[in-house]
Amino acid sequence: MIRHITGADNVENGGVLDPSQVRHGVITGMKISDVAGLIDPFTHLNLDHADHLMYKVVVAERLEEGAAVLMDEGRFMTALVHPAAYHHYGAVDMVARRVQWKEVFQK
Repeated sequence: MIRHITGADNVENGGVLDPSQVRHGVITGMKISDVAGLIDPFTHLNLDHADHLMYKVVVAERLEEGAAVLMDEGRFMTALVHPAAYHHYGAVDMVARRVQWKEVFQK
């Protein structure tokens, strides 16, 4: 499962300091086994695209492959995205964005 992950240095008092510094990643064996690009604010922090808002993220020691995921009472430690991080960016054409993503990926 792909998750939203950030490093412990981007968390304070249970909140994400800079949501633009969250990446997509995969966790295997309590460690980040794969890490991809930064989240897209136009989809993840866009009040006009509420179906895809990012509310909380998993916290790892560092935001890099091989870093351990932090635990809290037997579960992944998470941090919340502060409501002030969300903005109105307008409608998002997800079909067009997927086409763009595939073109970049194929290069």
